Amino acid sequence: MSSEAPPQSRWQRLRTALMPTRRAMLNGAALLLLCAALRPEVPLPRPVHSFLFVVDISMSMHTRDMHIDGEPASRAEAIRHSLTEALRGLPCGTRAGLGIFAGYQTMVLYAPVEVCRHYNDLASSVSKISPQSIWASDSEIAKGVYNVIGFLEDGDRETQLVFITDGQEAPPVSARYRPQFRGTPGAVKGWLVGVGELALSPIPKIDDRGRQVGVWREFEVAQNDPYASGRSTSGGSEKMADVGGGKISADVQARLQSSPGREHLSQLRETYLKLLAEELEFDYARLTNGTVLAARLIGGQPSAWRWVPTQLSQGLGALAVLCLLLAYWRSNMAPHTWALYWLSWPLRRWQARARPASR
Repeated sequence: MSSEAPPQSRWQRLRTALMPTRRAMLNGAALLLLCAALRPEVPLPRPVHSFLFVVDISMSMHTRDMHIDGEPASRAEAIRHSLTEALRGLPCGTRAGLGIFAGYQTMVLYAPVEVCRHYNDLASSVSKISPQSIWASDSEIAKGVYNVIGFLEDGDRETQLVFITDGQEAPPVSARYRPQFRGTPGAVKGWLVGVGELALSPIPKIDDRGRQVGVWREFEVAQNDPYASGRSTSGGSEKMADVGGGKISADVQARLQSSPGREHLSQLRETYLKLLAEELEFDYARLTNGTVLAARLIGGQPSAWRWVPTQLSQGLGALAVLCLLLAYWRSNMAPHTWALYWLSWPLRRWQARARPASR
C-alpha cells in the first residue's frame, strides 16, 4: 500500500518554485567563476580623491635628520621615498598632481591625473625633486601656501592641497608682520605635512655640483623679521597681519616658533604648521612613511563622486561561493545535517583508518 506525501505548506511550495535546482546552481557557480577570471570592469559611482602634492625644496630640505630603512637621509630624500610609496598606495581612480615650492611661489609640474595610468610619469618626476632646483633663497611658507590655495580656488576646488614642508620661514616672521590670508578658510581643503625632527640640526651648505661645503652659520642667515626694519613686501599690494590695528596674541607669537640667534639651525616647526592648519581649516600630519600618509589621505573626506571603472571579480567570486553553498543546501541533507556531516569528517576518516580491514 503506497503512502501519500504530506501536503506542502504555501511557503514550501513557493520555495520549491523559486529555488533553482542543484545542477543549475552548480552551473551558475562555474559560469560566475569563468566571468571572474576574465576580470570585467564596469563604471560605478565611487567617492574619489584628488590631491596636489607640493614639496618644499628650500635649502633646509638638505638637513639630514630623517631615516630611510634605518639609514640617515636628508629631508628631500625622505620626501622622495615616502611620496613614491604614497602614490603607489593610492587606489586607482585617485587623481594626483605635483608641484614644488621655493621663495614664496609654487611651480605646478603636473596637474592632477589618474594615478594608476600615470604612475610611472609621476614617480619619475618625484625622483627628480631636489633642493638643487631652487630658484629663490627665501622660504616664505605661509605665502606659498596662500598662493597655491588661490590657484586651486580659481581653477579646481575639488583638488585637495598636500603641502609638504618643515615649516621653517626664512626669513622668520613676527606675529605683527605676518602675511594675511585673504581667501575663505575651508573653501579649499588640504593638508599640511611636516617633515623633519623636532631637535635643531645644522643646515648643510651645498655647492653647484651637489657637494657639501660646510654648514650655514649664524651671520649668513637672517635672524629676525626684516619687515620690522622696513623691508618692502614681496608683492606691492600685499597686506600684513597688523593692518587695521588690533592686539597681537602672545599665544600666536609663541606658536610662530621664531628663534633669533638660531635661525641658521633647522627643525620641524610643528607648532607653527598646526597654527597655519587651524587658520586655513586644513588637516595636519607628520611624515613618517608613504603608506601611512596614503592611508590618512584616503581616509579623509573625498573630493567628489565620479563614475570610475570598477573590477567585478571579487563580487562575482563571492556569488559563485554562495551558489555552491546553496547547491549543498539543495542536496538531500538539511543545512544543519550537512554542516554536522562536514564538521565530523575528520572523525569519520580517523575511524575508517582505525577499523581493521575485513577479510
